[in-house]
Amino acid sequence: MDYFYMLMFKLLYFFAVCAFGHENKRLLLNDPDVLVARLSNLEQQNQLLTQLVNQINVTCRAENADLQAKYLDLVSKMAQTESHLQHQDQLITASQDHGSTYVRWGRTQCEGIHTELVYSGYAAGQRYVHVTYSSRYGGPANNLCLPKDPELSNISLTSGWSSLFGTEYEVNGFAPDSVNNDVPCAVCRNKQASSSIMIPGRHSCYSEWIKEYNGLLASGHEGNSASSYICVDKNPEYIPSGEKDENGNLFYLVGLKCGPLPCPPYHNNLQVNCVVCSK
Repeated sequence: MDYFYMLMFKLLYFFAVCAFGHENKRLLLNDPDVLVARLSNLEQQNQLLTQLVNQINVTCRAENADLQAKYLDLVSKMAQTESHLQHQDQLITASQDHGSTYVRWGRTQCEGIHTELVYSGYAAGQRYVHVTYSSRYGGPANNLCLPKDPELSNISLTSGWSSLFGTEYEVNGFAPDSVNNDVPCAVCRNKQASSSIMIPGRHSCYSEWIKEYNGLLASGHEGNSASSYICVDKNPEYIPSGEKDENGNLFYLVGLKCGPLPCPPYHNNLQVNCVVCSK
């Protein structure tokens, strides 16, 4: 029996080899069956790659749309920020442009880190007494600061309806040699202030106010034409070559008189201080 099985096994092996070839037979690359199998495999891989590329494209398009939306949103926010900054710049510029002006009597320049000179010139007003109407007083009472570079009209005025005269210090109380010297003036602007005031009776400002300058209160003589009170700088300057006694508009010192004015806190016959303050 064993011999019979062995013989059957050998016969089967022989037929198998004849039918399928030897087990050590080499694979031919140009075998049509092999090429078909390889092409089929490549086609499957190509389909997989195509699917992968399509998925990547879909993902990229979605991410690109998302990025584009974010970019547009960023551009919109940047435009809003720029508009806001421009508005803030306008507010800052507007706050810087308001300023406050005042006249510094007796000086040609301004002081202070936030103060600029608008123009300098000559103090002027009506004559202390009119030669024709000596017993009558009238006309304007305020003083003016005339610029050094006037733009004059070409029309003559021969009547004496109202005339401007340069101003002189009429006493030495403003400075040891101030009498008969002509008075300069400067129009100043504090760029960070919105209000300016002249405070008579003080040489310093109240809390939260900035001192522009201080000096002595001045006006015309009480026996002459009406005049305004002004604050002459404590260190007055003079207009060059203006020391002649021509008696145009005149500045006198102002004194205190007790009575209706309470003393104290005031005191009779004292010169009056003054200070110009801004805020």
